[in-house]
Amino acid sequence: MPKFTFMSIVSIAIIFITIGLGIPAVKQAKESTKIIFQDFEEEDISFSVTNNVKGSLTGEEAFAGNQSLKYEVETSGDPTIESGSISFKASEKAVDASESNYLIFHIKDTQGSNTLKVSLTDSNGQASNFEWQAVSTEKNKWIQYHVPLDSIRGIDQSSITEIRVGQWNEGIYYIDHVYFTDSLPPTPPASPETNHPSGEYHESVRIELKTKAGKLPIYYTVDGTQPDKTSQQYTRPLTITNDSTITAVTYDPDHDLYSDYSTFEYTILDKKEIIEPSFSPASGTYFNNRSISLATPTEGATIYYTLDGSTPTTAANKYTEPIDVTEDTIIKAIAVKGDYQSEEMTSEYKITNASSPFLKADGKILRNNFGAGEQVTLRGTNAGGWLVMEEWMTPIHSPDQKTTIETLTNRFGSDKAWELMNLYQDHYWQESDFDQVKKEGMNVLRLPFTYFEMLNDDGSLKSTAFDRLDWFIKEAEKRELYVILDLHGAPGSQNGKDHSGDTSHPDGGNLYGHEENMQKTIFLWEKVAERYKDREWIAGYDVLNEPEGAHGNEQFEFYDQLYQAIRTIDHNHVIFFEAIWDPQDLPNPEVYKWENIAYSYHFYGWDDTDGFLYQKDFTDSKVRLVNETTNYNVPLLVGEFTLFNNIQSWDYALHVYEEQQWNYTTWTYKVTGLGSSWGLYTGEPPKVDIYQDSENEIREKWSKVGTDTSYVRNDYIADTLRNYADPSARTSDERTLITDFEGLDPKISFKTGDHAKASLDLENRSGGDASVQLVVENDSDMKEQYVSIQADKNVVWNIADKEGTFPKYLVFDVYNGTNDPQTAHITLIDQEGNEASVPTHRDTPALATAWSKVPLLLSSVEGDIDKEAIVEIRIAMEKTGVYNIDNIFIGQSFANELPEPSKEVPEPDEEDPTGEDHGGKDPDGQNPDTNDDDPAPDKNLPNRSDDKPKDKDKKDVNHGKHDPNTNLKEDSKKRLPNTATNVYNYLLIGIVCMLLGGLFYFKFRRRS
Repeated sequence: MPKFTFMSIVSIAIIFITIGLGIPAVKQAKESTKIIFQDFEEEDISFSVTNNVKGSLTGEEAFAGNQSLKYEVETSGDPTIESGSISFKASEKAVDASESNYLIFHIKDTQGSNTLKVSLTDSNGQASNFEWQAVSTEKNKWIQYHVPLDSIRGIDQSSITEIRVGQWNEGIYYIDHVYFTDSLPPTPPASPETNHPSGEYHESVRIELKTKAGKLPIYYTVDGTQPDKTSQQYTRPLTITNDSTITAVTYDPDHDLYSDYSTFEYTILDKKEIIEPSFSPASGTYFNNRSISLATPTEGATIYYTLDGSTPTTAANKYTEPIDVTEDTIIKAIAVKGDYQSEEMTSEYKITNASSPFLKADGKILRNNFGAGEQVTLRGTNAGGWLVMEEWMTPIHSPDQKTTIETLTNRFGSDKAWELMNLYQDHYWQESDFDQVKKEGMNVLRLPFTYFEMLNDDGSLKSTAFDRLDWFIKEAEKRELYVILDLHGAPGSQNGKDHSGDTSHPDGGNLYGHEENMQKTIFLWEKVAERYKDREWIAGYDVLNEPEGAHGNEQFEFYDQLYQAIRTIDHNHVIFFEAIWDPQDLPNPEVYKWENIAYSYHFYGWDDTDGFLYQKDFTDSKVRLVNETTNYNVPLLVGEFTLFNNIQSWDYALHVYEEQQWNYTTWTYKVTGLGSSWGLYTGEPPKVDIYQDSENEIREKWSKVGTDTSYVRNDYIADTLRNYADPSARTSDERTLITDFEGLDPKISFKTGDHAKASLDLENRSGGDASVQLVVENDSDMKEQYVSIQADKNVVWNIADKEGTFPKYLVFDVYNGTNDPQTAHITLIDQEGNEASVPTHRDTPALATAWSKVPLLLSSVEGDIDKEAIVEIRIAMEKTGVYNIDNIFIGQSFANELPEPSKEVPEPDEEDPTGEDHGGKDPDGQNPDTNDDDPAPDKNLPNRSDDKPKDKDKKDVNHGKHDPNTNLKEDSKKRLPNTATNVYNYLLIGIVCMLLGGLFYFKFRRRS
């Protein structure tokens, strides 16, 4: 065969092989894989129930096919692997989910809307942590429940044999059609809903269309026809002034899917021919100048206005563009269409050139100078327990405030009762507490108050109504602290809970639907607005705390009544409206034309209080609800929250709040219960028994409720909060770098205990180029499971707290290669050889199979050591396994940024002064991480990579923040030869081969 012919055939073959390799790769990349785990269609399905659970295969319900697994919880409680959960095995053999991203199962919850606990078990019997998931079920509806597999750690995902599911609440649940997949299958979006149902309305009705599908577009028609993506898109609330039929649909453009249609029919009574104009912004005080817009929903109407306070007519100014107001001005306006003229509307504007801390809303943020100055982010706490006593958190045995007042009055008379109440309040919050809040770097206090101190039984104002509020606001102003006035207990109670001060109507309280109590509440806010309308250090009015006695329109309509009553008197202060409980539970403020408001949410992740991964997911879910599901253009206040005991959770959530520019006030400043995560200060003051204690006993006990008397600072939490209340503290705090393991000789050896060995690791590190790898070979003696970090010669580390300053912490990063969270144990040795040992913060363990940061409050170290002359730090881990340690420093907060590197390096092992690598203690020179009997971890295992960052929950220690964008599972996949994930490699190879083929072809063609 001639060379030309042969090479032509070879070249063409290369081209076709390349195309053949490329096409399947592209096709595979587009297809979603689905690996069935269990469909419950066989009769011999293997499942197991724990205590308090019944289980059976049933034909009562099925998502697909004829059967499902019936899971019945008999008594409510936290599910565990011993109680309250059910597990089931794969249909056949172990399932390989290593290339999948999600576990999918379908569940019908007959109890309500709930989250679930889920864990997976592999063929080796290793189980992932049984943890709460973020997704919620829906009552009496089959839903597709998904669990991201990058949240499942500690098991071999290529060999999954069993799945466990747990639910807290008593009830019946059906599970069906369980599988693994690399992408979430598309489902039809949720149908549109409206704030006002079909019905009759007077003059007009303003409706909002929204969907639980979040940002997906909604299309609608007003003539009864079925809408599609070519119809009118909903963008803002609709004002309905005539009889109308609204038909709406949600559309998912990514999957070309429509929801079911929603239809709403409105009949308008007493129709207006023309609607009066509205002003934006509304009346109020503004800085320097303001542009004012006028509008009417009546199509074809013309607006006429005056600027001198005179009555407008069609001969007045015709509105064509926004009006620029530069001085005090009264605008009056009418709308005209044909022979019809609207009512006259008036708005008054005051312009000031004087700088002021007075806050107003500007889109999603707050600004001083009446909304035109610098951005102010409110970061502070609540003065909880002062004017509203709750038994769980204050020194009293009483079901609620109302009972306390009534019982003390019945026992001692009204005057003595209030004398005792005043004694408590005088001691509980003092001027020194304001000073401490200021010292913590905070700039706001949310002040819970009730009607008990302010209103008489007939609803009239007490002569002492404002004594407490006046004093509190005055003292806060002296220190330039903002105050949010929070009505925690309204007449009748807005929720029936103890924190409202009245539990006599436990099922929602006695405010909503009871006109007398509603009018008392409106009257109280009118009086508050009258008194404080010009006070510039009042950040705003939080009109009702947790008003769960009503939902939806009933709640919103009363909010609107309060808004209108306050705005009649006070045009300028921000008004805060609280959700029960999430962003989607409040209306678009445009529906009610609310301006200069903020929305407030209380974030409490109850399902796994001290689990960092759960709290992280909980926080992230709130971001999605705020930014995607609602995205209202108003400032946000996290008015109450705690992250419980795990300091990693506090650090992560506060970082998110800062990143999102959310305002926040923790719950709360101080609480009873030493070490409780609920307070910046905690203690055990003597509790008053309102039924048994004598007057003298009550006086004696309540004279000891002062912060300085019976409470101590909750340092771990307080110092983390301090670093976010004042972000500059993260770098201005006193910090000393112990070592970041940078620039060391790769052969350096480390002193270790007899049950451990250590070496420099250039591959797995938290930041920079190196960490120390600690291998614990035997976990029978904690004193021998350590790696030692020694000070340079003539160098000592000072861990003693200085008087009058914030405490010190030892902080470092740990990669925990085991499947369970671990606590580190620290031994500190001074230059005289004295030792003291203590575990790191037990509620902030090193995360399993991930990098995380752990702290030790150094004042908790007890022992006869010289804290000003520490020369050695030993770090030991609890269990057998492989660990990495990095970025060790002394600081004054868990949230401190890593200090700048110093010249100091760890001392070589004293037994090996040459510094040559003898593998720690091994005399034969065998490197510990290459010992045949104990090989180093496989670099290709998940969570090990040369790329930085490597882990989904890795801490960026240089900034004290987690990197939520790093996907640990995806990073591990980058190292796998997966055709679908390497399509670009195939295409590149194909192009190169085609070029080579072409070169061969032309080269040999010329020669022939």
